[in-house]
Amino acid sequence: MAFQYDFGKSTTHSSWLDLLGHVDKLLHGLALRRENVGTRPLLFALLIAKEQEYFHNILKLTGGIVFLGCLNDENHPDFEEVCLKCAAVEFGTSQKHDAVGSLKKSDSWDMVKEVLESFRSMRCPFPVRILYELKHTHVYEGLVWKIIKGKSQNLCSERISTLGWNDERLIGVDKDHAELIKYPHRGDAEGFFNTFMETLSELVDIVSPEATEICRMELQQTDTNNGGWSLLSAFGSTSNLMLDPSVAPGPTQLRTRSMSQDIIEIPKVSCFVLQPYEENQSFVGREDILSEIHNQLQTSTITKPGQKSFVLTGLGGMGKTQIAIKYAYRYRQLYPVTLLAHSDGQAKLSESFALFARELGLGDALNPIQAKQAVKDFLKTLRSPWLMIFDNADGDDNVQLLTEFWPEADTGSILITSRNHTLRNKYPGLYLIELDENSAIHLLFSLTSLSRAAEDSVQAEKGAAAQIVQKIGYLPLGISQAASMILNDSCSMAEFLEAYNLQELINDCEDVRLVSGDTTYKYSLRTVWNMNYDRLTHDQQQLIKLMSFLDPDRIQSDFLRVGASTIGDSSLDFIGNAYKFNKCKSGLIQSTLVTQSQTRKELRMHRLVSASCQLRMDFKERQQFYQKAIKLIRAVWPVPPRIAVHNPSLWGEQRALLPHVQRLREVYDDYRRNGQSLVPEEPVNWEFASMLYEAGWFCYESGLLESVFDLLHSAKEYCLRHIECGGGFRILADVYGGLGSLDTESNQFQSAFDNFQNHEKYVQLAINSGELKRPCIWEVFALGRLANGFQGLHRYSEAESFYRKCLTAWEALPGDRKIFTTHLSTCLWLQGRVEEAEQVIRSIIKDQNDISNFRTAMAMYALGNITISRANELTSSGMKVEADSKFAEAMELHCKVQYLWTKTLGARHHKTADAIYKVGWHLHRINEYDKALVVLGKALDIYAEQPKLFKNEIARTKYKMGCVHQDAGKFDEGSKLIREAERSRQDIVPPECWELAEGENAFDEIVQFWTR
Repeated sequence: MAFQYDFGKSTTHSSWLDLLGHVDKLLHGLALRRENVGTRPLLFALLIAKEQEYFHNILKLTGGIVFLGCLNDENHPDFEEVCLKCAAVEFGTSQKHDAVGSLKKSDSWDMVKEVLESFRSMRCPFPVRILYELKHTHVYEGLVWKIIKGKSQNLCSERISTLGWNDERLIGVDKDHAELIKYPHRGDAEGFFNTFMETLSELVDIVSPEATEICRMELQQTDTNNGGWSLLSAFGSTSNLMLDPSVAPGPTQLRTRSMSQDIIEIPKVSCFVLQPYEENQSFVGREDILSEIHNQLQTSTITKPGQKSFVLTGLGGMGKTQIAIKYAYRYRQLYPVTLLAHSDGQAKLSESFALFARELGLGDALNPIQAKQAVKDFLKTLRSPWLMIFDNADGDDNVQLLTEFWPEADTGSILITSRNHTLRNKYPGLYLIELDENSAIHLLFSLTSLSRAAEDSVQAEKGAAAQIVQKIGYLPLGISQAASMILNDSCSMAEFLEAYNLQELINDCEDVRLVSGDTTYKYSLRTVWNMNYDRLTHDQQQLIKLMSFLDPDRIQSDFLRVGASTIGDSSLDFIGNAYKFNKCKSGLIQSTLVTQSQTRKELRMHRLVSASCQLRMDFKERQQFYQKAIKLIRAVWPVPPRIAVHNPSLWGEQRALLPHVQRLREVYDDYRRNGQSLVPEEPVNWEFASMLYEAGWFCYESGLLESVFDLLHSAKEYCLRHIECGGGFRILADVYGGLGSLDTESNQFQSAFDNFQNHEKYVQLAINSGELKRPCIWEVFALGRLANGFQGLHRYSEAESFYRKCLTAWEALPGDRKIFTTHLSTCLWLQGRVEEAEQVIRSIIKDQNDISNFRTAMAMYALGNITISRANELTSSGMKVEADSKFAEAMELHCKVQYLWTKTLGARHHKTADAIYKVGWHLHRINEYDKALVVLGKALDIYAEQPKLFKNEIARTKYKMGCVHQDAGKFDEGSKLIREAERSRQDIVPPECWELAEGENAFDEIVQFWTR
C-alpha cells in the first residue's frame, strides 16, 4: 500500500489523505451498489465501515474475500524484507524506488503493520480464501540492498499469507509472485484461472446457495421472463433456438426446442440436375470403375452410417465426367436428388448452387451466399438418399472451395472429378488411366455403329481400329472425335487411318497443353481435332476461335448473339444476326467439337479442344480474338451507376458472365508469365482493366471475396504498366478502391490504408486531368474510404476530418449517405464522444424495418454499440434499472440487424455473422450460456467458410466462446478455445505489439471497426 500511494514522493500526511480519498470513493460506490468503482484500498474501507455507522451495511453484505498473493501476517520475522521484494516484483523496478525511503522509517512500517493488525483482529464473519504461490520468484538487484542476481525465493508463502481467521482456507497455486498478483488469464494452461473461478464459485454458493440454484435451473429451462428476446432464422435448423426469418424481432421470449424436434421431416423429392449433360448412349467399358464408385458411395446403413465420398482423378479427356454422368443415370432411382456442380472456381460453384436452389424450390432470387446455404441446409435435413457431383474441381484452391460448398450432413454421397491427383490424399478414390485396347475398340465401333454391322465387316475393320485407338492413345475424347469424322466422311476405318497418317506428318508438331495449367498431353489428339477443324467453314472457325477464350463449360448463346449485334463491329459480322449465328453454331455441333445443352441455350467445349484451337492461331491472331472476347463482355456486362453501386438486381446477369471474365484473366496472366501480352501495348485498352474491375467489384458486393483479389490485381498490373499513356487515372483509382475495400473486410488495416491513399491520389489526378469533373461521386468515395483507412489504424481524429470532408462533398450530389454517416458516428463513439455519436446516428435511421438495402442495418448496428456504452455509463453511476433497459434496447437493435441483414445480404453473409456474434455477446451478458454458445457457433461456422479472409473474426469468436464455457463452469473446454484463439491472435498481431490479451477488448482490436 505504501508503494501504491508513493509515500516517498510526498509527505506522509498528504499520502494518507490520498489514500483516505480513495477509501471514501470506494465506500460510497459500494453503498450505492455501483459497479466499476475499483477495489483499492479494500482493507482500509472495511476498517472504516466497521467504525462508521453509515457504512455498517457494507460490512454485513460482504460475502467473502479472495486474496491473491497478499502478505497478511505482519508478525512474520522477515515481513519487511519480503514486503520490499514483493513490491520490487510488483512494480517491475530495477532501480531504487522513491517509496523505499519512506518504508525505511520505522514509523512508516509501524503504520503498515498497524493497519494489518487492525484488519486481522476484526475476524470478520464472512469466508476468506487466500491464494498463495508455490513457485519461487527471481528477484534482481535494484532496491536498498544488493540481492545476488538470479536468486529466487518463495515470497508470499503459506505462513506469511494467513490471517488466522476461523473461516479461511489457503490454496496453493503453481505460480510465482509476479504471475499470482495478476488477474488470471482465461487461457492459462496451468490451471490458475480454473482454480480462481472455482474458488469464486465456492464462495458464491456459500453466500447465496438459493440464488445459484435458481440460476442453474433457469439455464436448463425456457426463459419465461420479460427480459428475453426473440432470435432469428440465420442460426439454422440444427440450432437449439427456434428462429423465424419472417418475423421481425421484438421483446418476446427466447424459445428453445430439442434436437429431435429440430430436424424437419422433408417428403421425398425428385430433383435430377446434370445440366448441360445428357446420358451418353454410347458409353462403354469402365464397369470396374463404376462398381468401385458404387461400393464406396452406396447408401449408408445401420452398420455403415455416415456420409460417403469418392474422388476420380486423371488427365483431361480420360472420361472422368462421362463416368460420373453414367453413374448418376445408372443409379437415378437410388438417388432421388442428384445434383452436378461445375466446380472450376467459386463463381461456377455459386451459379450451380443457385440453379439447385431453384430446382429444389428453395428460392428463385437468392444471392450466392443464400443459395449455397439453402442447398446445404436442405441436404442436411433430407432423409432420402442424395448424390452430389463436384465436377472439374481442378483449381489451386479446390480443397478450400470443396470445403466451402460441401454439404455437412450425416447422410448423402459425394463424387468428385478432378485433374488434381492430390485430392486422393483427402478423399478415397482412384486415378483414372486410358481405356484398355478392347474397350477402346468397342467404343470406336459403338460410336460409328459398326458394333451393329455384320460379323465379317467388323472383323475386316478391327485391325484398322486397333491402330487408330493406339495412335490416339486410347483416350476416350480422341476416340469420340475420330468417330465423328469417320461418320461425317462416310469412310472406312482403313481410309480414315490413311488420312490420319497424312495429317500426322503435316500437323502433329507439338503437344497439347492446357493454357492455364502445367499438364502436357502426349497423345496425338491435336491431329484429330485438326482434321475436324479443317471441315469447318471460315465463319465457323471464327466462332470457335472466339469461344476458345471464354469459359468452356457454359457459353451462353444469347451472350454471343446479343453481344455481337450490340457492338456492331464488322469483325464480328460472322455472328452479327440470328441467322448467321445459328448457322455457325450448327456446324460446330455437327463437328462434335462443341456440344449443346438440352435447352439449346448454352454451348460447351472440352478444355483440350479450347487449348488446341488457341494453338492453331499465331500470336497476332490470338490477340485479335482475345480483344473480340473483351468487347463482347463489355457490351453485355450490366454496370450499375456509381451513385448506387450496390445493386443486387444485376447480380444474376453478372454472375452468369463472371466465369468468362475469370477465364480471360487466367489466359492473360498465363501469357504474361511467358513474357507476352494478349492485350496489345498500343493503343491502350482501358476497357480490359475496366472489365476486370467491374467483375471484381461484383464479387466483392455479392460476397465472393475469394475471387476479388486475382481480378483486381491483374487490372492494377495492367493499369500501372500503361498509366503514362493517359486516360487511366479513374479506372486505376477504382481498382485501388476495390483492393482497399477487400482489405477492410479481411482486417488488413495497413494495406487498406495504403490502397485507399492511392485511391484518393488517382481520383485527384483524374480530376486534374479532366477525366472527372467536380462535383463527382468518385471524390466522395475516395474521401470516405481514406477515412476508413485512418479509422482502421486507430487514427480517429484524422478519420473524423475526412468523414466530414466526404459528407460535405456529398451535399452537392444525390444518393444515400448512410454508410459514411454511420462510420462518422462510430468514429465519434470510439473517441468516447458517445452523446454526439448517438445524435449523428439517430438522425439517419428513419425506419428500423428497412429491408430495401443493407445500410440501415449497418447504422442500427452502430447504434446498438453506442447504446451498450450508454448502459455501461448508467451502470457505473449506480442506475441499474436504467442500465438494464439500455442493454435490452441494444439487444433488440442487434437482433433486428441480424434479421435485416439476413433479408438483404443473406443468412451466410459475413456481415450477418457479425450481427449473430453480437447477439451471442448479449446472451453471454445475461448468463444464457447454452444459447450463447449455439449462436456464437453459428457465427463461427459462417466465418470458417472463408478462413483466410476472416481469421481475425474466427479468433475473436473462439475467444468469446471460450469465455462463455468458462463462465458456465466448463473450464477445460473454455481454456482450450481461448488458448487456440490467442495463438491465432499472436499470428495476426505484429510481434513488437503483441502481448497476452487481458480481455475481449484485445480481440475487438483485431477486427474492423464496423465489426466490433
